[in-house]
Amino acid sequence: MFKITIIITLSLVISCSLSLERNNPLDPLNSGIQAPGKVTGINISVTEDNTVEIQWNPMNPNYIDGYFIYRSQIYDGLYSLIFEPDNIDSLYEDIDVFIPPNFYWYKMSAFKEIPGTDKYLEGYRSEPRSW
Repeated sequence: MFKITIIITLSLVISCSLSLERNNPLDPLNSGIQAPGKVTGINISVTEDNTVEIQWNPMNPNYIDGYFIYRSQIYDGLYSLIFEPDNIDSLYEDIDVFIPPNFYWYKMSAFKEIPGTDKYLEGYRSEPRSW
């Protein structure tokens, strides 16, 4: 009798939880927002005044709201967000660097804002790049 009671209770809990409506604003299938594609054409160089210049192919501003730029001193290390240029920019100068002796790696991604929230849907991050 005890086993039957547990089975019935579990069946009710499962059937009730399956009927709940869920809305995840970060789910591209339900939010109506398409995740941005990869940022392409990323070119990184060091200028004469020892700043790092990052250029990329701008994406269609109808599909993105901006970009994220990440930096690390190790290829497969921890990357920190350093800048969020808006969707019309395609050039960034990283002046907060010390070259030499340091070497830096960068990743980029595009993002789309989720309407009515302060959240973003980030696209794929690029492979690490350096000069």
